[in-house]
Amino acid sequence: MDSAPEIGYYLAEWYLPELTEQSVDDVVAKLDVAAVSVSEEGTPVRLVVTLAVPTDEVLYGVFGAQSPDIVTTTCQRAGIPHQRLSAHVGTRIREEPLAAMVAKSCSRNSVEPEPTPQ
Repeated sequence: MDSAPEIGYYLAEWYLPELTEQSVDDVVAKLDVAAVSVSEEGTPVRLVVTLAVPTDEVLYGVFGAQSPDIVTTTCQRAGIPHQRLSAHVGTRIREEPLAAMVAKSCSRNSVEPEPTPQ
């Protein structure tokens, strides 16, 4: 029985002068199209999350793929070759909405009054 190849997570970095919300949207759209194209050819890849830091003019993207070569191919196909690629990236992406996390935190941190001595 064949086992499914293990998916790893890879952090791609791009230095993008004059980074704007629109330029980030454009880059992400191109990467998404390229990921679909590469995946349809039999090498699954997915852009999991992006993080833009406009003050540093840097964009980060975390990809799920079977190898770093697949990520490199995806970025090149998008016309946006990464400037750095880090392997073995650990991700902890929370799906829970912020309001729900705050509500839980507040209920855990509530202090019950001490009983008054009798």
